[in-house]
Amino acid sequence: MNILIIYQFCTFGGVERAILNRARTFKKYHQNVHISVGYLRDYGALRSFQTYIHTNRLDDCLSAFLIQEHAMPDLNQYDFVFNIDTPQIFDRTRRARNMFVECHTPTFKNRQYLKALPKNIRGIFVPSKAFESILAKEFEQLPPLFVLPNPVTEEFFCIPSSVQDRIYPATLLAYLARVDDELKNFSEAARIFELFVHDKNIMFAVVGRGAGAVHLLSSLESRKILGKTFLRSQIDFDAAPAFVRMIKNHRGMFISSSKGESFGLSAAEFISAGVPVLLSDIGPHKELVNSDEKFIYPLGDIHSAKDKIIKILNQWDEASKTMESYGQKFHGDSFIAAWQEFLDTQQ
Repeated sequence: MNILIIYQFCTFGGVERAILNRARTFKKYHQNVHISVGYLRDYGALRSFQTYIHTNRLDDCLSAFLIQEHAMPDLNQYDFVFNIDTPQIFDRTRRARNMFVECHTPTFKNRQYLKALPKNIRGIFVPSKAFESILAKEFEQLPPLFVLPNPVTEEFFCIPSSVQDRIYPATLLAYLARVDDELKNFSEAARIFELFVHDKNIMFAVVGRGAGAVHLLSSLESRKILGKTFLRSQIDFDAAPAFVRMIKNHRGMFISSSKGESFGLSAAEFISAGVPVLLSDIGPHKELVNSDEKFIYPLGDIHSAKDKIIKILNQWDEASKTMESYGQKFHGDSFIAAWQEFLDTQQ
């Protein structure tokens, strides 16, 4: 089976990681599926994406390339074509018989294209039930909706905890997302971090596009937390497990103050590794932790977030075991079952 995924840009973001995880899961479960990914633009991540493919021996089931401006592939040579939030190419794909949309964008404005889908769109894929509910409420008369959850790859489930491998003398609170995106809401995460400014036993690890910007450095300095913050603007796709391992070795946790998600892949990866999380109280986040209030805080309530962080860190071993149990649903079984359910509808 040959699948084409079209996406407007290649970055170090969650969509790209979801595609890589999907390909690895198809291979692990011996599915005869080859995914071709056509990007319209490369924002500096395509080489890392392709390197990941070669390093993980995925060449037989995944390839990636740039779609030239006037050279759209023959779409009907593929069994399925999935357009991920790239409505600008609808005019060039109207004759395809096998078109589906994947909606991953958590931004309300950016998903308004769903109001006027071409007639050849046969269905819409979403990564979570919570996001499916959001779309069903926002839009009327959509094509059939299919939930295809993002799988987490196996290396996250077997990350050991080794305090001997610590780099820093303190517990790490981690943030992994764009810091220059208002929806990701890093400013609130920074305010939460600031509440621990005088706690010598806590440091911060921030990875995300925009982390090296002068205005961000100035903001962290004014909050007096720059000196206790590990900053990286991006990490390669194959470095994510090492980052999670670093947080786990420091008996740390992952923080997301996001105002909107369609799934929350970074959080799912930390959960799968047994690293405790504290997530803002939006629907997709609640789905990740089975609506367990111990790991959810009211968006905007930074003092509640601080209290829950302290409680989680004080009960880290118990919280870690809870994460491992919640992470079971991110194994490839759930993804393969959802994929097979979709294929059954296409018979």
